[in-house]
Amino acid sequence: MNKPYEHYFQDASLAERLLASAAVKIELPPSQHTLAIERYEAIRKYIERIGSPLHGKVTCFYPQGSMAIRATIKARYRNEGYDIDIVAELNFPSGTPPSVILDLLFEAINGEPGSQYYGKTERQTRCVTVHYADGMHLDVTPSVLVDEHDPRYSNIFHAKPGEPTSQHYSKIMNSWAFCEYFNETAPVDTVFAKAYRELAFRKDVYNVRADAEVHPVPAHSSEDGGKSAKVVALQLMKRNRNICYQSRRKLRMPPSVMLSALASELDLAGYSLCDALDTLSTHVLDRIQYAHNRGKLVKVRNPKCPEDDYTDRWPENLIAQRRYIDDLVTFRKQLKLLTSGKIDLKQAKDLLSAMFGENPAEEIIKEYSEELGSMIRRGQRTHTPTGRVIPAAAATVAAPSVARAHTFYGGWLDDENH
Repeated sequence: MNKPYEHYFQDASLAERLLASAAVKIELPPSQHTLAIERYEAIRKYIERIGSPLHGKVTCFYPQGSMAIRATIKARYRNEGYDIDIVAELNFPSGTPPSVILDLLFEAINGEPGSQYYGKTERQTRCVTVHYADGMHLDVTPSVLVDEHDPRYSNIFHAKPGEPTSQHYSKIMNSWAFCEYFNETAPVDTVFAKAYRELAFRKDVYNVRADAEVHPVPAHSSEDGGKSAKVVALQLMKRNRNICYQSRRKLRMPPSVMLSALASELDLAGYSLCDALDTLSTHVLDRIQYAHNRGKLVKVRNPKCPEDDYTDRWPENLIAQRRYIDDLVTFRKQLKLLTSGKIDLKQAKDLLSAMFGENPAEEIIKEYSEELGSMIRRGQRTHTPTGRVIPAAAATVAAPSVARAHTFYGGWLDDENH
C-alpha cells in the first residue's frame, strides 16, 4: 500500500532521501529553467527576424534532448552553467550542401557587429552554439524535413569547419519521436512524483508563446505532475558521468541521448529511486559490457527511427568504451555501499561527493542533518543506526553500527592501514 507522499522521503531509507536530494541539487532551479525558456523564445524570434538570411525559411522550432524529457542537469564545470538544445526545421531543397545550411544558420544568429549575439556564436560540426556570460549555452541544430507525412523525420547535417566538403554528410534523425516515446515510457508515479516535487523549489514558469509553430519546453519538476523515478535516476547517472569526465575534458563523453535511449528500454513504473537507479545503471553497464566482451563497440539507436544512430561518434574505440565500463563498475559499487544501511552521515557525504560532486554532497548532508536535528528535538522523528528515519514513538534502542573503512571507489581498505 502506497504511503502518503507527504511522508514518502521522511519515512524512506537514508539512501532514498539523499539520492532524491542530490537530484534536486543537480537539476536546474526554476529561475534558471525560466531563463532557458526565455532564451529559447528570444533566439527563435531572432533567427526569424526581417533581414535574417533565414527569414521565412523556418517551419518549426522544438526542444530536443534533456529539456524535452525533463532530465536537464547543471553543467559540469560551473554551478550556474546549463544548456538547452533546439531544433530549427528549415525549408531548403533536399540536396542543399550541409555546410551551406550550417553557415546560413551561423550568419542568422551571429548577425552584424554590435548585434545581440555577435561574437557569442560558434559554428559547430552539427549545430550552432550561443554562449552566455552566466555559463549557459544554447545549441541550435538545423534540420530539413525528409517526409512531410512523417512529422519531424528529418536530415541533420555534419560539416566540420575546415574539413573537406567530401567528408560532409547528412544524417537521418527524429528526436521529436524519441522524446515522445521516452515520455510515454516514463509515466509519473503519483506518490513518488508528488514527493519529489515537494523537495524541489516552487516557482511559476514562464509560458512560451509564439507566432509561428513552436513547441514549448516542458515545465520544471516543481510544477504540476512532478517526475518519474526513471527520469530522476537518469539525471543522477548523467551527473556521475560528468563527474567522471571532469579530468578528461579533451575526451568525448558517452552521449546523454544514448543513456536516455537505454533508459527507455526499461519499465520502472512504481520503483523507488534507489531501485530505479540500481536497475538503470545495471542495464547500461550490461549493454555496453556485452558488446565489449565480443570486441565490438556498443550500438544504440533511436527506437522510433532506426537510422538515427546515437553512438555514431562515441565510443570512438574499445579504449574509450572500456573507460566508461570501469566508471560504471565503480558507480555500481558506490551505489551498493550507499544503500547498504551500513554507513553513517559522514561516510554518506564522502560517497555522494565521489558520485555526484563535492558541493551538492556538502549541501545535502548539511540540510538533512539540520532537518533531522530539528525533528528529533521536537520529538517527531529519530533514526536507526542504519539511517532509516522513523517516528519517535516507534524507535527502538539499538547499538550503533560501525562501518569498515573504505575508499568509496569500489573497494574496502585493509584494517592494518588504519
